[in-house]
Amino acid sequence: MNTIKNKLKKRFQYPYYVYREIMKKQEERDMFWRDAVRRFEEGTAKHGNLAEYKRALYHYRFLYEEYNAYKLWDINVKRWAEFVSERELQCIYRKTIQPDVARCFTDKKMQLEVFRKFVHRRWLYPKSVSFEVFKDFVTTYDCIAKPRGGTQGQHVFLVKKGDEPYLKELYEYCCENYVLIEEYMNACSEIEAFHPQSLNTIRVFTLSKNTNVEVLDAELRMGVHNNVVDNAHCGGILASIDIDSGTLAGNGFDMSGNEYIVHPDSSKIIEGFVIPHWSEVVKTCKEAATIVPNTVFAGWDICVRQNGEIELIEVNAFPGVTGLQTARQMGLKPKLKLVGEKVLGYNPLKLISVWSKSYVKYDEKYGHYF
Repeated sequence: MNTIKNKLKKRFQYPYYVYREIMKKQEERDMFWRDAVRRFEEGTAKHGNLAEYKRALYHYRFLYEEYNAYKLWDINVKRWAEFVSERELQCIYRKTIQPDVARCFTDKKMQLEVFRKFVHRRWLYPKSVSFEVFKDFVTTYDCIAKPRGGTQGQHVFLVKKGDEPYLKELYEYCCENYVLIEEYMNACSEIEAFHPQSLNTIRVFTLSKNTNVEVLDAELRMGVHNNVVDNAHCGGILASIDIDSGTLAGNGFDMSGNEYIVHPDSSKIIEGFVIPHWSEVVKTCKEAATIVPNTVFAGWDICVRQNGEIELIEVNAFPGVTGLQTARQMGLKPKLKLVGEKVLGYNPLKLISVWSKSYVKYDEKYGHYF
């Protein structure tokens, strides 16, 4: 260990806490590399090649999921630099997102309370109520159960009014696992037609400073098959929204890079569809972004209800851009630079740690980045 520290000190002249971070980053990259090697060896990696992916990981910091979703294996390497990797995005978030904002945005119960102006559905937190109150609620409404701190649509399930024999077990499960119960909703008929089994929400990515709020990008998310969630990580389909008109600007894509001209279940054409009440959706997100002080980045999940109401489903403190870039099949770096300079007064991309890239070397003999 001392030998490694001395080598790094001689090469980079950084304090020890930076050595530690560099070694941590290298260990992390090596772990992702081993996972990719396993995928290629097992044949589950269907596109690209290992040498090319090594360059994508060690130089551009793309995980294999990003390499696959953006179809980097099928585009010119010069365009790779236009995509924001999730690892780079975390560098930006660590330096811009305040702890109090993160605490609020990662707690779904707190979100429902803070943003109650934009929440019209009924909900309850089983851990805070008696079994009788819980039973009355879930026997009155079809409900969605979701973990209070969950992400990516994981562990979300439907609770129907007819599930009465299991209510005691469900109540205990919700209390032990900090699960929220919310009234089940339907999107407006136009959006619901893509996939009636899921809510089909709109993700709006905002960048803000005080009352100055701009929409960076947006997408429509659609469920597939019998899934009750529309998240891309659960197999959902994404379609990019033109911010000015609210029109779906292209075909749909999933996280495996598959392209869809029509929805595979409903056969509804994706490109050209116009989001109903789009201007109200944008207005709601911009207003919500001013409620919690020091909000900079936020990902708003919105539902347009059947009565035309704009419903906030949840807000994400650390919104990923993999879905947005997949839906657009274009990198967000140029746009992030322009919008960041307009709203924040500086280029957020400059917050990406330079030293975390400096351990990368290019091997001329093999043409790889190490």
